[in-house]
Amino acid sequence: MYQVSRRKNKEKGPACRQAGQVMLLTVMMLTGVILSTTSLVALITLYQIRQTGDITASTQAIFAADAGLECALYIKKGGTSSEWGNCSQGKLSNGAEFKTVSEPGIITSAGKSRRSARAFGVTY
Repeated sequence: MYQVSRRKNKEKGPACRQAGQVMLLTVMMLTGVILSTTSLVALITLYQIRQTGDITASTQAIFAADAGLECALYIKKGGTSSEWGNCSQGKLSNGAEFKTVSEPGIITSAGKSRRSARAFGVTY
């Protein structure tokens, strides 16, 4: 009786090894899929964080360009430059900069913050 049960175990041996190999391959494939998915989510999150920073810089550039334009219009209207300083270029407290160009009939102001630049123009 002992030998019979031993023969049954010998017969199950190769089948158990194949089942173990299939299970190991399945676990490896699932691990690869999970790793790929996690990497993709991390990349998308990185791009969204970078885009948020770009939106902030873009907004700062818009307000810098607007500040330069307002300064030039104030001077054009008759205000004194001593109140505002030099309107041809300036730097704001948040690090954004603007450059204003006044030509006959048109005023152009360009604002820049980090990698973003925005511009406004007024004709009169």
